[in-house]
Amino acid sequence: MPKVKFYSFSEETEIIAPQPTPASKHIPNWYKNQPSYFGNENEFNKKGLSSATVKKCMPVFDAMSAGYIMYAPCDIFIDATNPDKIEWSIPATLQFLKRDIVSAHTKEQVGSYPKDKNRYHDEVFRMMTFWAVSTEPGYSALFVQPIHKDKSPLKAFEGVVDTDAFISDGHFSFLVEKDFKGVIERGTPLIQVIPFKREEFTSEVISAEESE
Repeated sequence: MPKVKFYSFSEETEIIAPQPTPASKHIPNWYKNQPSYFGNENEFNKKGLSSATVKKCMPVFDAMSAGYIMYAPCDIFIDATNPDKIEWSIPATLQFLKRDIVSAHTKEQVGSYPKDKNRYHDEVFRMMTFWAVSTEPGYSALFVQPIHKDKSPLKAFEGVVDTDAFISDGHFSFLVEKDFKGVIERGTPLIQVIPFKREEFTSEVISAEESE
């Protein structure tokens, strides 16, 4: 079975930053709270109808439980209400990590990116999880916003890394809602890592006649 390896940055960050976990162990609260059926299931069945909800949809569950989750390494206070700059801070006891934990892209670096300018701040916030990712030969990793996650003021930039050749150990980039002012708590899911095998594919379009 292929193995994904997560490397801590140091002894200090290994103690501080939550370890990555299988995504199946961090199912969003909204999904846990969602009933499997609505109304009177028996009455719906008698009419040949279904009262099943999204909780009975396996594609949704399989998407949110695929791969691994990486978390916020500590409490991070973010103030995105200033249109010119995102302000942030971390606990005083972790100031020795300040230069490592957060950085930023200027708005010019993503000036053409199709973001909702009414919703998100111009500046791109970058955050370190303090865990590097590697995969076995022939495998890459897709890094995405945790799929179907609980509501968050952060929106991750998606990316694919050939983690068999390049161990992913950098900052992850996020858009921040411009009216957000609050704390991203330690252990907040930030990134979903989905390993996959690199393969060449061919494609074929099947006509309606052949599909019958």
